[in-house]
Amino acid sequence: MWLPSSTNGKTLVWLNKFVSFVLKNMNYIAWLWHNSRGIRFNMVVRIVTGIGQVAFGLLMVWLSRRFIDETIRTGSADDVLRMVLLLVLTVLGGVALRQVGYWLTTTAGVHQTNTLRLRFFSSLFRRQLYTEQELHSGDVTSRLVKDIETVSSVCTDTVPQIAITFIQLCGAFLLMRWFDARLAWALLLLTPMAIVFGKLISRRLRKMTLDIREDESRIQMQVQESMEHNAVLRSLDSEQWVTERLDSMQQRLKGNVMRRMRFTVAMRIIMGCVFGFGYLLAFVWGGICLRNGTITFGVMTSFLQLVGMIQHPILQLLNMVPTVIHCTASIDRLEDLSVAGEKEICVNSCSSVPNNTVRFSDVSFRYANGDSEILQHFSYVFAPGTKTAIMGQTGIGKTTLFRLILGFIQPTSGRVEVGGNICYVPQGNTLMSGTIRYNLQLAKPDASDDELRQVLHTACADFVFELEDGIDTELGERGCGLSEGQAQRIAIARGLLHGGDIFLLDEISSSLDEPTEKELYDRIFMSLPQKTMIFITHRATVRELCDDILLFDGRSDTFSVRKV
Repeated sequence: MWLPSSTNGKTLVWLNKFVSFVLKNMNYIAWLWHNSRGIRFNMVVRIVTGIGQVAFGLLMVWLSRRFIDETIRTGSADDVLRMVLLLVLTVLGGVALRQVGYWLTTTAGVHQTNTLRLRFFSSLFRRQLYTEQELHSGDVTSRLVKDIETVSSVCTDTVPQIAITFIQLCGAFLLMRWFDARLAWALLLLTPMAIVFGKLISRRLRKMTLDIREDESRIQMQVQESMEHNAVLRSLDSEQWVTERLDSMQQRLKGNVMRRMRFTVAMRIIMGCVFGFGYLLAFVWGGICLRNGTITFGVMTSFLQLVGMIQHPILQLLNMVPTVIHCTASIDRLEDLSVAGEKEICVNSCSSVPNNTVRFSDVSFRYANGDSEILQHFSYVFAPGTKTAIMGQTGIGKTTLFRLILGFIQPTSGRVEVGGNICYVPQGNTLMSGTIRYNLQLAKPDASDDELRQVLHTACADFVFELEDGIDTELGERGCGLSEGQAQRIAIARGLLHGGDIFLLDEISSSLDEPTEKELYDRIFMSLPQKTMIFITHRATVRELCDDILLFDGRSDTFSVRKV
């Protein structure tokens, strides 16, 4: 049949949208299936348990009809007692299966939440660093908590419940059809209406959910950074301004939550009215049939029970639509954390250079959001066993050299070759909450007390053994309880415990006084004479101890090397 070209064009557009919608939803289903390994058996048992609950519910309907129409009217006292016992056992059976279902859902939920969090947490250590797609730590925390809980709930509760609800709908419909086919079909007509209605609200609801999730992430970022920089904010007298800013973020979140709530409530009111009229239809229909003598009181009772068993599943399915939509938004946010399709961090270990050697060959580098190249055609060899100080003004590219050696970033052009294992000690206080022992064991979990004592001594951190709890002293966030100099020395000890062939040391003595600094370097150089060491520093003490000084003079393509 011929159709106007405009009609053909609209049809093609509609088909493309429909295919895209189907493919996207299939991707979500595939994602849930792939990530449900380990709980699939639990889900099957949960569904079987739910089917058992449905069977007990339908049995209750059938027994109720028999009890009213037959047992009460014509049965003996023993028949009544027997029927009451069956009804009691049916109720108890439903209650028992409901608790089994709760136990299965809870255990699967804990397992799934832990599994997903471990998976995405570990993937964070494989993501490329310092890119334009880098996420805020507060946002990451929000995704690892709220989004994973949402997805886990759908996997362990919503998906099995959808299957159980569908089976309940089919079972109730068939039993209703056995009683009265016309009423059964009239009630079932609500199902396609519900499906169309769910489709209409899904897109708008998903957009609202994404807005809420983004607001929650911003609040998490604000709180986390404010606590991290508490002292700085106090010194700037910014507490009130930051608090008001958080309040404004919370008001925005409240507005979005209320907007979604109003939308959801309006939709539920509409569907509630539809289902209320459905129940009224069954009641009036049953009353008329009862008046005409075409049904019994027992069938009337069954009608009212079955109406609930047909309407309740449809209403449940509609109520599950927002949950599933929230889940798709959470899946998208979690996938942003995944390294799939993203180039992972790779360490530049290379067998073509001697051990303890780092070679830069015509290396250029520009950050993704940078407006100029940090390095241009840089070539240099850090020879085995040498001690090199890298100096130059702030922002010239000293830390970028370390990141290239570590493989955290990849050169725009050229090649970086590393011969041997790397030990990196970053600038500043990098301690974590926990004991001093725990902070050291991050470098070597199976380290003995003698090894810990040795590296603490080398790092001039013998003060640890004078503390009341010694090496098991509990530290707060960022080493709270220690001075900056003490925290820095423990961080140095941790790096020494990790060991390696090449040591990258970034301003490791910036918080130390001169006598402690000199003693620290004397101990490090004495204990690791054959190791290659590269220092970023502005301190004369370090410069005088090094074999070479690599001095950047202010341009990314110009540097000089001076022998000491």
